[in-house]
Amino acid sequence: MIILFLGKAGSGKTPAAKAMEKYWKDSFVIDGDELRAETNNSDISYLGREANMHLGLSRARRLSDLGFTVFVAMQAPIKEIRQQYLNEYDICVIMKNSGLNQKEKDGYNKNFNPDYSDIDNYYNIENFSAAEFSEKFIPKVLVPARFQGFHKGHKVVLEEAKRISPDITIALRTDDGDIIDLDKNIELLKSRNYKVIKTPSINEDWSYLSKEYDYLVQGNPMVIKKFNLDKIKLKFIPRYGTVSGTDIRNNLENNHNNIDTDVKELIKTSLKSSKKI
Repeated sequence: MIILFLGKAGSGKTPAAKAMEKYWKDSFVIDGDELRAETNNSDISYLGREANMHLGLSRARRLSDLGFTVFVAMQAPIKEIRQQYLNEYDICVIMKNSGLNQKEKDGYNKNFNPDYSDIDNYYNIENFSAAEFSEKFIPKVLVPARFQGFHKGHKVVLEEAKRISPDITIALRTDDGDIIDLDKNIELLKSRNYKVIKTPSINEDWSYLSKEYDYLVQGNPMVIKKFNLDKIKLKFIPRYGTVSGTDIRNNLENNHNNIDTDVKELIKTSLKSSKKI
């Protein structure tokens, strides 16, 4: 995901981006002024701005595609170039401040005529709060799951969710016949820094979750039916290859490439306690 902080020189883009980087793990800041210093680009004509935008936004796109959240502080005044690199999950926010700042006084905004006609998000830098900004602009993503043996296919699903937003919650449930205890499963996932909530069984009401989250990441049609897709947006993720939790549990010794050691031990312990091995 890319969050692009826009606006005049001195409007607070860089302080906001750096505050957000501290707030969200696995994130980067790309600063337009630093890029100009790196490339000795002091040209504020169309061509100079165009070159800086291509450099900054292409880097941001690559990092985002690798699963990082990228906060870009850049005037980025050319709409066509923004649209070349940003996708439906990325967010643009125009930063504002009160009064005349030093960069304004020094003429940094001379001949600055941006095309922000496609953007209606605004935020004032005074008393900036990363938590408040996140609540207002960062979407909340829900990933319902059982994860009866957390494997690399599950990791792929969560990496796809990170392309939408860094604010991901795993909604963990149990079904009849599950091997791994729900609380132990939650403990394992939290040890990997995932945010986890308990959800009812698949036969109970989940409608309230549609109101609390912005995106649903899911590939199970039975789970998808539990949500009101008029209130929550669906990102459909198909099953990852041939990796199967059932196959892993049935053949633990030959699946060391698909699961981590601690997950393997949890499955073994759970199977023993259920007297299935």
